[in-house]
Amino acid sequence: MNDVHIIFGDGYGKTACAMGLAVKAAAAGETVSIIQFLKGKGADYSILNQYDEIKFFTFENSEKTYEDMTPDERGEHSTKVQNSFQYARKVIETGSADVVILDEVLGLRDYNLLDLDKLLSLLDINSDVKLILTGRHCPEELKSRASMLSHIEPA
Repeated sequence: MNDVHIIFGDGYGKTACAMGLAVKAAAAGETVSIIQFLKGKGADYSILNQYDEIKFFTFENSEKTYEDMTPDERGEHSTKVQNSFQYARKVIETGSADVVILDEVLGLRDYNLLDLDKLLSLLDINSDVKLILTGRHCPEELKSRASMLSHIEPA
């Protein structure tokens, strides 16, 4: 994959930046699939569904943050994360969207919900899809494979 944009850092606005890129792509006639991780019900960007070119998916629907979940809830959450990730992989492999945004996918590593090898394997897919990844912490292995890095930090 040649077009990988990573938006990372401790600052506010990573998701907003990615959503702006989604609207920009849709305005240019590109199709966009947004898959959100670790957002819960509090972050609602479903307004983007008004654009025919944008498909928005949040497979997780917990009222709680990951830290506040019981062990059983964490297990269920982990299953949803894996299913979401597999869906993202399928969208990239089939090229069923021009742009794929994996919002907060980098945060999955913070909770040991996704290992780095699985994330890196996405970048090995032979695809013309533009991939956008967001999250706080970005490992060097990903940074070195990105075509664009946007580091957002608090002032």
